[in-house]
Amino acid sequence: MNLHNIKLNVMSFNERALKCYKKCGFKEMGKIRENKFINGKYYDTIVMDILENEFTENYIKNKNIK
Repeated sequence: MNLHNIKLNVMSFNERALKCYKKCGFKEMGKIRENKFINGKYYDTIVMDILENEFTENYIKNKNIK
């Protein structure tokens, strides 16, 4: 797909997703503070990205493909 930069948004309360993305090599590039109002409380949106040369395929690669 020839991608150079991949960006994603994740809610601050989603700790499992944050840990997973960091393990894959994503870096936090910013935060949109108190962006979403859910169940009576405001939550931040974390913006993360990864560059092509930072991508480590150890966590992503399908082990069944040779």
